[in-house]
Amino acid sequence: MIKGTRKMTISAVLACMCLTISFGEPAPTTQSDRIHCVTDISHEFSFYFDGRFGRNYVVPNGIDVRNWGTLHKYDFSNVNLLILQSSASPCPYLPEDIEAVRKFLAEGGGVVVLGDYSLFRQEKQYRLNALVKHFGAEFVSESAQKPLRGCSILEREEIGSYSPKIIQLDESVDWEVLVKDARGRAVMARRRIGKGHLVVASRSLSGHKPDASDPINDGWWKPLLRQITANKPVDPKRRPRHQMPENKTQRQRLPIQYSDYMKSHADAIYAVYDQCFPVIQEVMGVLPSEGMLTKLILLPTGGGGFSSGSSIGLAAWWGNFPEKKYGMVELISHESTHSWVHPFTEPMWNEGIATYVGILVGRRMGLAEDADSTLAGWIRGARRHDKDMAKYDLANGRDVPHVVRMAKPMWIFEQLRKEKPDIVARYFQTKRKLATPDKIKKYTADDSVAVLSIAMGRDLFGWFQSLGITVDRSKAQIKIK
Repeated sequence: MIKGTRKMTISAVLACMCLTISFGEPAPTTQSDRIHCVTDISHEFSFYFDGRFGRNYVVPNGIDVRNWGTLHKYDFSNVNLLILQSSASPCPYLPEDIEAVRKFLAEGGGVVVLGDYSLFRQEKQYRLNALVKHFGAEFVSESAQKPLRGCSILEREEIGSYSPKIIQLDESVDWEVLVKDARGRAVMARRRIGKGHLVVASRSLSGHKPDASDPINDGWWKPLLRQITANKPVDPKRRPRHQMPENKTQRQRLPIQYSDYMKSHADAIYAVYDQCFPVIQEVMGVLPSEGMLTKLILLPTGGGGFSSGSSIGLAAWWGNFPEKKYGMVELISHESTHSWVHPFTEPMWNEGIATYVGILVGRRMGLAEDADSTLAGWIRGARRHDKDMAKYDLANGRDVPHVVRMAKPMWIFEQLRKEKPDIVARYFQTKRKLATPDKIKKYTADDSVAVLSIAMGRDLFGWFQSLGITVDRSKAQIKIK
C-alpha cells in the first residue's frame, strides 16, 4: 500500500489489492481505472516517447497523447498521468512548469519522471533536475551496478534495464524505494504529494526502440501506472488532446510552429530554410509536390527530424547549430526531400537520396568542404561492409547495414553524375512525369531503375544487377522505349 494514505477511493483500494495479490497480472479495465496520459516531448523530442511509451505501457486500458507545447499551458483537467522525460537538452523548466506539475499532483494525478543524466554540450546542469529537485530527488551521472532488484511492491518482480543510472534522494523526504542496484542505491522511487503520486526512475527501466518492440518491465509498469492514477478520475467519453507548439508565425514560404522554449531559435532556422528552398528546387528539378511542405515545426533536440509530407520537423540543435550551419542545411534538405518525392516514396533509397540531396545543396551553398567530408564518411563506412558496392541488395535485402543502405545510393548517383551532373534533377523530372497515381498504383524498385534509365538515356538494369540489386526490367510498370 502507499505510505501516508488516509482516504482511498474504491478503485484505488482494488488497484492496491491487485498489486498486493499478483502484481504482474493486469487488472480488469473499467471506467474508474481509465488512464489518460500525456507525454511531454516539449523539452526533448524523442521518437520513442512520441507515442511509443504509451503503446508499451498505457494501452489498451488508456490513451496517450503528446504535449509539444509549453508545459504549463497544457489543460490537465481530463488527464491523470503525466510522463516527463529528458536526457541532454538545454530546454529550461520554467517556474510556471514546476507549479503546474505540483498542482497536478495535489489534485491526485500521477507523474512519472524518467531521467537519463546527460549534459548538453558545454552546459553545467542537467535540466530535468531543475524540476525533480523541488520534490527531493536528483538524477546523477553515476551508473547503477547490476543486477537490479525490486523492493517494496516490486520485491518479487524481475527488473529489466539497459544502462541504468542511480538517483539521489533527499533523506528528509518520505521516499519509497522501488528498485535498487547491487550496492543498494536507488534507481526508482516514489512518494505521495497531495492526493497524487510522483515516481522518479532511470530512463533505462522502460523501452527505447522507436518501433515499441521492447516493452521491458511491462508486467509491473502497467499496474503501477493504474495505481498512481487512481485518485484522479477522468471522463472516458472525452479524449485528452494533443497540444502542439503554441506559437505559429506565417513566413514567406510557410508557417513555422514552435513552443516558448524555442522562440530564440525560430528566426535563425527559418532563415536557413529560406536560403535552402530555391537550391533544393534546383537540385530536384521540380517544384514540391502538391499539398506538401505546408508547415515547419521546431523540435527541442540535437538529433532527429521528420517529414509527414505536409509538415517537416527540424531538430533545433542539429549539427551544432547555430554555431555551425552545414548540419542544418543538410537536415532541412533531407526532410524537405521526403516531402518533395511524393506522390510515391522511393523504394530503394528514400533515406539515402534525402541525405544526398542535402550534400548537393551544401555544395551549392558554399559548404563544399563539409558536404564532401560527409559524403566521404558515408561511403568509407559502407565500404567496410561492401568494398566493391556489389554485395548488398537494396531492392530486396533485409539485412543491409544502415550505412550501406544510406551510402550505396549516394555512390550510385555519384557515378552517374560523372556522365550527367544534373542526373538527380533529370530523375525526379522523369518520375514526376511518368510515375503518377493515374498510371501506376505502387512505385517499385523496378520502376525506379526504369525511371533512372530514361533519365540517363540508357538501360541501367544490367549495371544495377552487377551491383547485387535484384531488379527486373520486365516487371517495371514504366517501360523503357
